[in-house]
Amino acid sequence: MKLKQLMDFEMDKNKKSSLQVKAVKALAGFLILMFLLTILSRAADSLTIAKVTASAATGGVISHNIEVDGNITPNKDIAISTSANIKIASVEATEGKTVKKGDLLIQLDTADLKKKLLQAQKELQVAKATASDKKANEAIAADTKSKSLQRSYEDYNQTVADANDSVSKAKSAMNEAWNAYNTYKNSNSNSGETDTTVSDSLEKTVEEKQLAYDKAVANLDGVEKDIEADVQKEIEKAEEASKDESGNSTLTQEDKQKIREQVNARPENVSLLQNANDQINTAKDALTEAENALSAYNEQQNNSSSASYDEQLKTLYDDYKAKEEAYNEAVKQRQSTIQSADRTLEDAKAPENVDTATALTENDDLEEKQLAVDELQKMMDVNGKITAPSDGLITKVNVTTGETTTEDTAIRISDQSAGYKFTATLDKASAKYLSKDDKVTLNLGNGTTVEGLTVQSIDVSAEDKNSYELTVSIPAKVKKLGSIATLKVEKASKKYDTCVPLGALHSDGDKYYVYVINEKDTILGTETAVDKVQVDILDKNNEQAAIEGSFSWGQQFVLTSSKTLRNGDRVRLVEGE
Repeated sequence: MKLKQLMDFEMDKNKKSSLQVKAVKALAGFLILMFLLTILSRAADSLTIAKVTASAATGGVISHNIEVDGNITPNKDIAISTSANIKIASVEATEGKTVKKGDLLIQLDTADLKKKLLQAQKELQVAKATASDKKANEAIAADTKSKSLQRSYEDYNQTVADANDSVSKAKSAMNEAWNAYNTYKNSNSNSGETDTTVSDSLEKTVEEKQLAYDKAVANLDGVEKDIEADVQKEIEKAEEASKDESGNSTLTQEDKQKIREQVNARPENVSLLQNANDQINTAKDALTEAENALSAYNEQQNNSSSASYDEQLKTLYDDYKAKEEAYNEAVKQRQSTIQSADRTLEDAKAPENVDTATALTENDDLEEKQLAVDELQKMMDVNGKITAPSDGLITKVNVTTGETTTEDTAIRISDQSAGYKFTATLDKASAKYLSKDDKVTLNLGNGTTVEGLTVQSIDVSAEDKNSYELTVSIPAKVKKLGSIATLKVEKASKKYDTCVPLGALHSDGDKYYVYVINEKDTILGTETAVDKVQVDILDKNNEQAAIEGSFSWGQQFVLTSSKTLRNGDRVRLVEGE
């Protein structure tokens, strides 16, 4: 039993050893197979990954070659014209012909020119006569207006004076009645006061009012003398100004009277006279009031025996009330009268309606007729010969022999002595590289190239804010100019740290990016991959761009790729062709 078990045990042991060998062999085969598959996979991968060319970025400048076509025009273009409707005897000018100052351009028909001159002179004479008559009528109207205004001032002053006089008289009458009432009342109520005392007091008041009145009269006399002195000064000035060659004054009595009226009508003189007269009227009213009071008292004394005290007192009071009512009515009437006079005076002072538009038109018409005569006379003085005003090139001829002239330009001449200018329109991208006073080259289109010309101006276009108007000055010494030319100039930017070919740039909408080479260590060895890096474009031309972004100095940028790249893709570097 034991022997059998032992034999069985030996058999199991050998069987187990065999299985282990088989397992080792299988593992070894699997590893060999995986290695072979890996090699095959890497080989296949190397055939499918993108093949790229790359180059390290370099610093440098971005050159911009600007080339734009434009027009050549003269700085000074002379337009020659003549009076209209004159027959042309001959035209000596032809387009493209170079002329000297004084060369004959157009010969007008002198007979027709003379006819037109006589006609224009007659029209001018008629216009002058009409203007002279109108001016004379206007002077008469102005004089009439002045006299009417003077009379209006006089009427106004008289109206005011009359109204004030009415009020003053009404006031005097009222005060007279009041004084008579009080005098009678007091004379009979104050038993201690004698009749003689009352009479003396009233007489003294009359004397004081008389002195005040005399003083007011003297003041008026002084004002009148001062105004008369001003009148004489103005007359002397006018006489001096009107003296003829013999030294004699031509001033008439009518002129002197007019000066007198003007001085008297001055607002300050009118005011002085009015104040002086008002003072006289006031003083006169006060004097009259005092005199009337004295008269009333004396009359009362004479009549006291014929009427009782109460009856007389009532009569005097009723008279005062009636005079008071009359005074109030006079004040009211004065206000109304002066208001009406004010309106009348303002109407008189209002200026006459002047048709300014018509006056200007008539004046312009007279000037045009005078200019027409002057122009025709000038042409007649040179026998109808129209010559070149300066050296130049004839650019346009709009007249023909046998026809008549028009108001349009007959001939245009470019003044070569003033030089020329080149004008062109630049886009915004090109304009930013040019500035005033930059030196440029012009290809004139006839085999001539002019270098070192100066940019005269570069401004934003009035029609398109995204365009610029460029002007280049061309000196007069440059000859054989055509009408068009091409501007050429090369401008270099500042130096940039990183410049790459345009092929290295990619865009995603309004964003730009590049692919940079990045080597990574893996279990299978070193791998070459790309990283997508967003960049900002600082400047560019048709070949390269200056950029900045998150990349290292000296790092290589992908220039070309055999397939579309994505961030992190493995690539295989190849040499560029």
